Amino acid sequence: MRSKQVLQVFLAALCWLSPSARPLCAETVTLPVVASVTREARAFDDIGVSLFGAPGSVGAVEFTSSGGGESLVVSSQLRSPVTGGGFVGMFIPGLPSSAARVVTVLTGLVNGDSRTNVGAYNPNEKAVTATIRLYDGNVLLGTKSVGLAAHTGTQLNNIYDQVGFGSLVRSNGYATVESSDSGSPLFTYAAEADNKSGDLILIVGAQDVSAPPGFNPPTATVTTTSGAPTSTPTPPSSTPTPTPTSPAVVIVSLVATQFEWTFTGEGANGSTLQARVGQTYQLQIRDGDPPGTNAHGFSGIPSLGISAQTLTAGGPAKTVTFMPNAGQLGDSFFSCDQSTCGSGHDSMLGTIRVVNP
Repeated sequence: MRSKQVLQVFLAALCWLSPSARPLCAETVTLPVVASVTREARAFDDIGVSLFGAPGSVGAVEFTSSGGGESLVVSSQLRSPVTGGGFVGMFIPGLPSSAARVVTVLTGLVNGDSRTNVGAYNPNEKAVTATIRLYDGNVLLGTKSVGLAAHTGTQLNNIYDQVGFGSLVRSNGYATVESSDSGSPLFTYAAEADNKSGDLILIVGAQDVSAPPGFNPPTATVTTTSGAPTSTPTPPSSTPTPTPTSPAVVIVSLVATQFEWTFTGEGANGSTLQARVGQTYQLQIRDGDPPGTNAHGFSGIPSLGISAQTLTAGGPAKTVTFMPNAGQLGDSFFSCDQSTCGSGHDSMLGTIRVVNP
């Protein structure tokens, strides 16, 4: 005769995005397991409603068992409620408490045809603040801080839109999430949702470390036109100053190679060009790598009126002309927009710094 071991599984659901839902819903599920002989799996459909009576809610579920953490394996699947979509679904693994981290990084974030939601859950007995920093290359697009009570979480939908760059099209962004208390680690994730089908991709936060003291990444602000944010990081505007008479055109070369941008000419300093208000500049942009290699591309700088340019490895230069004005003082950033150029693509960033003459 084979004996059975009864494993008591306790589920506490925390539903924080449904005002009508109870803040804490508890349910006990008993799973009979045949000890050392067979295993058993149980599935529960639509648990927000069937187990916790909280329709329309979003939250975390905590699992504990009488057999200890190693006696239970948990996974779940979410389906989009979009009519005619969400065929793939998103699988979410159960994570042990040891997987929570003080600082995590979420990579491969997207915006455009899909959107990215970022969430954090506080499994601790004390309240903390979670700080989310969204980056485009080495440029800090924006920061969001949210308070998390004990055993609660939150989700920031469409994180790019929340920091003011909803029209910025990206496929390789990243964000860091940091707890305000070094002794209170968090679970973090990103959910990437296809805007048409509603299908989802889960990204679980990976362990990271706090930025070193004195780390101050370039930041971006949003320039608005008729109330709509631009799609490229742009510098803050300043008090207008008189624009001097424009002297002769300054010709500057900008060359892309694996994996950097290099300016040559007046005001050039590596990947940075210092451009004066009222001065006309002619940029001669080219791909300096040998013909036949993967090409780079120039992303353009809409805030300075500089358009994107398609380049050919070893090919001729593309010429663009611009003249900064007093409303464009500060740093404007550009990048390579061809992700197939190689492994160092993400480091191909450059700056045009507009200064008063």
